[in-house]
Amino acid sequence: MKLPVFFYIALTVEIAAALVGGFRYRNLPRPLRFLEGRIILDIFVTGFQWILAFHNIRNLWVLHYSTIIELSFIVVIYSYWIRQKPYQLILRLCLAGFFILWIISKFTFEPLSLSDGGTATISKILQIFFSAYLFVIVIKDSEIIWTNDPRFWIAASIIINAAGNLFLSALFNKMLQISPERLIQVYSLTWVLGIFVSSLMIRGFLCKK
Repeated sequence: MKLPVFFYIALTVEIAAALVGGFRYRNLPRPLRFLEGRIILDIFVTGFQWILAFHNIRNLWVLHYSTIIELSFIVVIYSYWIRQKPYQLILRLCLAGFFILWIISKFTFEPLSLSDGGTATISKILQIFFSAYLFVIVIKDSEIIWTNDPRFWIAASIIINAAGNLFLSALFNKMLQISPERLIQVYSLTWVLGIFVSSLMIRGFLCKK
């Protein structure tokens, strides 16, 4: 199946983000090093999904593991950036609760043979709330220039990515019923979004702080 140009542009920009992060790796604070790992993992997951799809092998199970891994990375990153102990505890409790829900869902309402629309939607909502809180912390800090703070750009990128993909996650199982051509058109919107999100992450990696 021929993929639209937006897929290749989105993948190229994401690889560029990984390269920028890798080039600056020694100078990056620990949270951004975790972000670099997450981006690299996402690139491999994307490639693995399309290899399976090319060989007509069902690849929905990959999404299930991507969901829990993605949220875990975000919680770890934000645990470094948000210093308040109560909020760090909330982050970890939310992740633990989500992991329990994720395990239960695999044996009940969301087996690996289907997409993980329910748990993926919950994950996106948690990401939005976590990122919004961090975003507010950065904006309210009068001692920094927030546009030079990587927390601002990374939180913004995660909010935009989670919000933009929220609808897709919730309705993914229904969208599988439409034609492959129409599904590609829907995904084109997420690839355009991915170009913007990866660009924000590149900007975050380039911050001097």
